[in-house]
Amino acid sequence: MLKILGGTLIIMTCGIIGLEKSRSFSARIEQLRLLNAGLKMLETEIVYGSTLLPLAFARIGERFEGPVASFFQTVARRLQEDVASGALGAWQEGLQELERKSSLQTQDIEILRALGPMLGNSGVGDQVKNLELIRQHLGQQYLAALEENNRKGKIWSTMGFLVGITLVLLLY
Repeated sequence: MLKILGGTLIIMTCGIIGLEKSRSFSARIEQLRLLNAGLKMLETEIVYGSTLLPLAFARIGERFEGPVASFFQTVARRLQEDVASGALGAWQEGLQELERKSSLQTQDIEILRALGPMLGNSGVGDQVKNLELIRQHLGQQYLAALEENNRKGKIWSTMGFLVGITLVLLLY
């Protein structure tokens, strides 16, 4: 009886680890999609609303949830609290939090990092061009993440259970 219980626990633990790894691929896809939508909203706020950056980031942060919402809210909060550091400092602090809490990869964060020095330092037209460029790069990352999820996501979810079964067979 203990062998069956132990074997079941091993299989379930390995399976859960595999499913969690697979979930991180799906989470990255969703976070890239939300970031792209958030940057589009930022563009709209800048162009049509002529909204100040702190208020624009706060509004965007309210519309999302999870790490992406936290990112926009952190940038808004930092812009409101520490005006002297400027948009670049607020953007970098938000990216640090996003890197800690999200499933995004380093190259995703680096694409976003390139936008920081341009925020608030140029005219509306230049900011729109920069936002569009960053959104295009994020779109490419989104497509790559979809492909990676199709390849590796299914493998990880299956492999977790198979490794668990293999361990049980080897131990017993």
